[in-house]
Amino acid sequence: GRKGKDNVLSQIPTIPLNRRSTLRSLARALGVSHTTLYQKLKLRKIRRHSNRLKPSLKEKNKRERIEFCIS
Repeated sequence: GRKGKDNVLSQIPTIPLNRRSTLRSLARALGVSHTTLYQKLKLRKIRRHSNRLKPSLKEKNKRERIEFCIS
């Protein structure tokens, strides 16, 4: 079959993080179809990445947040 274009992969780091949140938004920023990126994902040329920055809130922090919202 036809060989794929891998020049798209080198452009991914240049896209801001807020435009890389989903495959569709990344595809739109790169100017390719989302199925192209999905195929790259299945071929393990790109991978998903998630990062949880906020830890679970403790009871005291939950109360303070609710009090702030009420005020």
